[in-house]
Amino acid sequence: MLARHPLITRYSLRKATFMTETLTDPTRRDLDEVASNPAGVALGWLGAFEAAAAADDIEQVLSLFDEKDCWWRDMLTLTWDLRTMHGLDKIRDLATGRLASVGYSEFKISTKILTSVVDGVLTAAFDFRGHVVQGRGIVRLRHDGDSWKAWTFLTKTDDLVDFPELQTTLADATKPKHTEAQQDRESWYEFRERQREFRDREPDVVVVGAGHAGLNATARLQHMGLSTLLLERTPRIGDVWRQRYHNLALHDTKWYGQMPYLKYPDNWPLFAPKELLGDWFEAYVWILQLNAWTSTEVKRAEYDEDAGRWTVELIREGQAREVHPKYVVFATGAFAGDPQPPTLPGRDQFRGRVVHSSAHEGGEALRGKRVVVVGTGSSAHDVAQDACEMGAEVTMVQRGPTYVVSTKRGVPELFRDLYSESSPENEESDLIGMSFPWPLFLEMSPAVTRTVAELDAELLEGLAKAGFRTSLGTNDSGLFGLSLGRGGGYYINKGCSDLIIEGRIRIQQGEVSTLTEDGVIISDGTELPADVVVFATGWPNMRDTLRPIVGDDVADQLSPVWGLDDEGELRGIFRPSGHPRLWCMAGGFQQSRYGSKLLAVQVKAIEEGLAG
Repeated sequence: MLARHPLITRYSLRKATFMTETLTDPTRRDLDEVASNPAGVALGWLGAFEAAAAADDIEQVLSLFDEKDCWWRDMLTLTWDLRTMHGLDKIRDLATGRLASVGYSEFKISTKILTSVVDGVLTAAFDFRGHVVQGRGIVRLRHDGDSWKAWTFLTKTDDLVDFPELQTTLADATKPKHTEAQQDRESWYEFRERQREFRDREPDVVVVGAGHAGLNATARLQHMGLSTLLLERTPRIGDVWRQRYHNLALHDTKWYGQMPYLKYPDNWPLFAPKELLGDWFEAYVWILQLNAWTSTEVKRAEYDEDAGRWTVELIREGQAREVHPKYVVFATGAFAGDPQPPTLPGRDQFRGRVVHSSAHEGGEALRGKRVVVVGTGSSAHDVAQDACEMGAEVTMVQRGPTYVVSTKRGVPELFRDLYSESSPENEESDLIGMSFPWPLFLEMSPAVTRTVAELDAELLEGLAKAGFRTSLGTNDSGLFGLSLGRGGGYYINKGCSDLIIEGRIRIQQGEVSTLTEDGVIISDGTELPADVVVFATGWPNMRDTLRPIVGDDVADQLSPVWGLDDEGELRGIFRPSGHPRLWCMAGGFQQSRYGSKLLAVQVKAIEEGLAG
């Protein structure tokens, strides 16, 4: 989740018009003059980079970067992967011998993000073209007393030059279906039924899972001209949300949580409730005309290297079927699968109900029950609040400190500049977010985390008095660091913290060690009566949930999903998985929105013989 950041919020994000003439020697201009024409300086730097890259002169390229501290984050231009290079040596190692083949050219300053010089940092967004790809990026330059050098540099592929996203144009009027008579012409519904059922062909891609990640991936792949089949095991698109616990709603704001191609209405709720979100998913499939099969479970997927296709065995509405795509995308969740509560002594004797939070339905059935919730992350808080609001007696068992931020003060502070009613379009905000390599972002996040904690001081003090332990996250990096590293360990307060402070939800420190007939025993010997025990204790890794479907040979090739690799990129999602024709799609709404395009471009590049 992208938090508000001092180096983001100090730069205005308004649309503007700039002078874009190339400077003869931008590195030698007086700083005052440079400040009056930052776009010209940036374009001059980009021109120097283009010339050095065209000559494949790595040393000249390196001379344009700050030798003390520089970052180049590259998304699918130097390689068909997501890479972050920190320092001149890392840039040299990756970029040597690759620059000329990319063909960086036609750099233009983007007018959608304001170019400026603030606190000695010149920031400019740009568009560019290569031999195979066209893309966008952001460069941040710092003046070292003699010249402007790159501190951070993002190059990101947006499209393939010869295979851009499909778009309806007036030229379509010349197509035969619009100009010629057709005997026994199909109706639109007949055409869509044939297409959706794949009666005439095998799909190019099968996407497994119709949550937001699967929907985003399917929409992107279809826009890239790839025939795509989306599979969902529940009876209706959106049931993955509808069937969850009573009061579930997004913790992401409506702007942060938008999906590609189709914006939420202006009056969409700030935090969409599960039922409304489920209905939106269903509408999304219909409006974008995605090919989706519901009540369909994937039993096995086996890849035939000689044929270059998968055999995917399905059970669709009780009937066995096979499909044979070239690519399979699993969008079953980085933190999903079929988690089970831990096996504890005494479970066979417990006369109540034990469930994982993923299977907890909640609601009216909890009235008058004694509910013990094990865990204090987002799901645990939601379950506890639901139970309390429905008249249950609730105790939360806390095993470790949790990062808590308020909706009232924290959310506006974190999201105002990039994801709010006054922020830029998502494409611009996402680009700004991507332009900070994650390690750098986390390194600079504590200042924001502490500022938010000061705003939330009353809330945090109240929780402490109630016996609830809080933290500022890993190395004080707050919500974002926990999201990237663990995918949990935080809570955006939507009322549960207040119930804890008021004493309506009790807090018990420790771990559940044993179940009795009528409750649980905590590690310190405390006994808690319980009719329902809900374990909100995490999920298996996505790679492990795929093993029963793809088999050990394929699963052993796959990267773990989530967490940062040695360069600071997320592992295993919307990038090569370890198997050349298997992809994993996961993450929150914002990550899935931009990551789905990266995934679709890579699949299309392989399909067209542009990538291995």
